Amino acid sequence: MKGIVLYRFLLFFGLFILTGSKSLGQNNLADIQVSIDTQNKEIIQILTEIHRNYGLSMSYDEQIFNKNIIYGRNFNKASLEEVLHYLLRDSRIGFTMINRALIFYKEDKDFTIKGRVVDSLSGESLIGATLMIPEKNKSSLSNKYGFYSLTLPQGDYSCFVSYLGYKTRAVRLNSQLEDGYVLIKLAPAGLSLNEVVVDIDSSLMVQYTGHFTDKINWPRARRNAFYKGEADIMKVLQMQNGINGLTEGGSNLFVRGSGKDQNLILLDEAVVYNPSHLFGLTSVFNSDILKNTQVYKDALPANLGGRLSSIMDMSTRDGDANNFHVFGGASLLVTRLGAEGPFIKKGKGAFIATARTSLSNVLNTDYRLFNVKGNYSDYNVKLNYTLDNRNRIYLSGYYGQDKVTSSNKNTNRWGNWTSTLRWNHVHSSRLFLNLSAIFSDYHNKLDISKPESPDNQIWLTRIRDLSLKSDFTYFMGLDRTLDFGLQGTLHRFKPGEISPINSNNEDNIFRAQAYDYAGYISFNWKVDSAFRVIIGTRVNAFFNTSFGRYYLLGTGQSKPLANDAEKKKSYYGLEPRLSLQYKLGADYALRLGYSRSYQYLQLLQNDELAFSSLEAWVPAGPNIKPQYADVFSFRVNRLMYKGNIGLEGYWKKMGNQVELIDHAQLILNPFIETQLRQGNGRAYGLELSINQRFGDLSASILYSWSRSFRKINGINKGKEYVANFDIPHVLKSNLSYDLGRSVHFSAFYTIHTGRPLTYPIGFMEYEGIYVPVYSSRNSQRMPTFSRLDLNCSVDLETSQQRQRGTRHTLNFGLYNVFNQRNPLYYSFSEDSNGNLAIKKNSFSGRVPSISYAMRF
Repeated sequence: MKGIVLYRFLLFFGLFILTGSKSLGQNNLADIQVSIDTQNKEIIQILTEIHRNYGLSMSYDEQIFNKNIIYGRNFNKASLEEVLHYLLRDSRIGFTMINRALIFYKEDKDFTIKGRVVDSLSGESLIGATLMIPEKNKSSLSNKYGFYSLTLPQGDYSCFVSYLGYKTRAVRLNSQLEDGYVLIKLAPAGLSLNEVVVDIDSSLMVQYTGHFTDKINWPRARRNAFYKGEADIMKVLQMQNGINGLTEGGSNLFVRGSGKDQNLILLDEAVVYNPSHLFGLTSVFNSDILKNTQVYKDALPANLGGRLSSIMDMSTRDGDANNFHVFGGASLLVTRLGAEGPFIKKGKGAFIATARTSLSNVLNTDYRLFNVKGNYSDYNVKLNYTLDNRNRIYLSGYYGQDKVTSSNKNTNRWGNWTSTLRWNHVHSSRLFLNLSAIFSDYHNKLDISKPESPDNQIWLTRIRDLSLKSDFTYFMGLDRTLDFGLQGTLHRFKPGEISPINSNNEDNIFRAQAYDYAGYISFNWKVDSAFRVIIGTRVNAFFNTSFGRYYLLGTGQSKPLANDAEKKKSYYGLEPRLSLQYKLGADYALRLGYSRSYQYLQLLQNDELAFSSLEAWVPAGPNIKPQYADVFSFRVNRLMYKGNIGLEGYWKKMGNQVELIDHAQLILNPFIETQLRQGNGRAYGLELSINQRFGDLSASILYSWSRSFRKINGINKGKEYVANFDIPHVLKSNLSYDLGRSVHFSAFYTIHTGRPLTYPIGFMEYEGIYVPVYSSRNSQRMPTFSRLDLNCSVDLETSQQRQRGTRHTLNFGLYNVFNQRNPLYYSFSEDSNGNLAIKKNSFSGRVPSISYAMRF
């Protein structure tokens, strides 16, 4: 007993005397390379082998180790520090090295520090900021609202906090901060503020923490103005690998061989059903208010669902809680104006509001396809207030409206309306809650009145959602989080009806209603310095509670719903999600993923133009089964110089895919469900990306090879055919060059296979109307698509103005430099000789642009 007491006294005396040398000892541990096989061995055997093979003295009490753990990993020329972190993971054992002597000791009780990571100027929360603890070889991330929680053994630690576009900051953490709320402020890169910062290469940061990210660097990306100088997040997304725009001038996204309706697009948690203004010339997302865009093409998180292909999760800015600013700009396409500043109390609350409107008659001069006049306007507003360190509330909203007028004075109006009320609550130092009430509405009103008729008849389509959701995050410790939550949504559908409604409107599609419930749980665990696992599941239940009549597939007959059992159609789904991430040495990283998804909402639309305002959403029900998909994916990434090279692959098996038969009529057709067919789909592909930075020059080359097929009974004679969005080869290239801090040049080039097309082989008379007779579905293709865009942006503000948050940016560009007349669509007719006449309709060719953005 005396020997044990003397051992412990000498051990802790040595630790006390040499505490200041601990960081040096840790560095020595990182420099020592060892090769050892730990398989089927316990820790005492492994430590004895390290002592014998590498001549390291060791001091420890065997009683502090768990001898029941049997290890199973082989290390080849790994750092001793990495090996020890692996052996002691999830234990309360610390270690230090003094003069080539390893000393192990039992650590005291943990302490937990909580707080938020924010912008040092505006107080904006920073989503997904990385907090690294080198002493523990551990890391954590701030959540969607900037909140973080760190649980550490007793001690004094350095925490390196980093975020894309901001300077990395070093913060000292110890148990004295446990009862407080630590606000970590990061300075934007380029500001000369008096803060302690540590510069760490961003690519090394990603590799060190083991995270794969598809987060868009919006402050930099918005410099790449597109058509007529307007920055647009949807066009930026179309520049990413695996995401295509299909046709020129559109804002819809076709991701990895899937349809546009299979993407979930969220704005502050609210669903945006149609992201396009002016048929796609620009999107509904104002560049002045966007803060964060997270893209999921695979490895879908368990907390989001309802679509098969991808998720675009967009968050808006909170507003500056410290200073008042006015901002805005103008291009040849739109004008923008906004304001932000403190709300109620400086430093506690903030507001931000924006307004945007298009220039008049833009369609008449730019599309050169339709004799129409078009314009739009939209508005964003957001309020937030911090009640105390544990409670914060947000209220955000969006409203947008398009109006297009034809030559005969008929109009088409469509728009989105979303609103989100959120409450953030820090339940404890480890448990975070977000409770949201969400409203979403998409509507389209098409004037179908005949010019000579005095009646004003509107064909109305609409979908409206009301949702309530709760999201919990439990921070179990460094690199271990548990996310879980519930969501309930009421969907109300108007697939198509004449307004005003009267008893003689027999052409209406019956309204529908459905309840959608989901619950999820997800565990994110960084097992050791090399391996991370994210495993979870999503459980959903969908109840179609529509009433009235429904139509039998394959017939023109309707059947009344006789009883409550027929009125309600229920579907249930289990959606497992799995992502495995592994770091191979210092430079390589691998991710494997699997997910199953269900989609209960279907979009009815002919995709001839790949964009439209006339979109009818219908729920799964007696006639329509929910779509589903199983997706397997992998990603390999290698750090290379000041960049990386990556290879991704995926394989999708899809069921109950929805297609309309040939000649299906969307308007004034109550039998539309009888013209739907469902079948199977499959898609697969490989994506190669190379990203490099050479001084002030950044370059990326993206190539994807992919295929997408459908096989549906009743379409194409039941034979498999390529999907509408099958684009086998796509090459994209981005170049950007920074000339000092003020001038930025960029270029974007893309070339890809033309989209599939179904040519008619002739015409036939049907009820007095000549209609085309088609060949095999999608058996032809449009010609190869290519386009080069050039852009230059100049920052006009001084360094002093920039530090005060002032911005003045002038942007010049040239869209479609080579004046490629890429076809938008083909029209077919019969000439006087009875032969097929084909007319190619193209989007606008070469277009110069100029825009100005300001903030003061």
